[in-house]
Amino acid sequence: MRDHDVTMLTGNELEVARRELAASLVLARPDSAVRGPILSRLSAITAELDRRAGTQLVGKPVEPGAS
Repeated sequence: MRDHDVTMLTGNELEVARRELAASLVLARPDSAVRGPILSRLSAITAELDRRAGTQLVGKPVEPGAS
């Protein structure tokens, strides 16, 4: 299966794509061949969103006394 490069999508585009793919997955029959590609793309989107969230946390300075 090919890799899905979602790094060029904006955060908003990633969220929209994630919602649309999740809806498609719900509508797909359990034995449908389309579930594999949907799950693969969802995984790539989730990984990119996680990567971006981690990058933002690492680069954000922590203020003294902040909890």
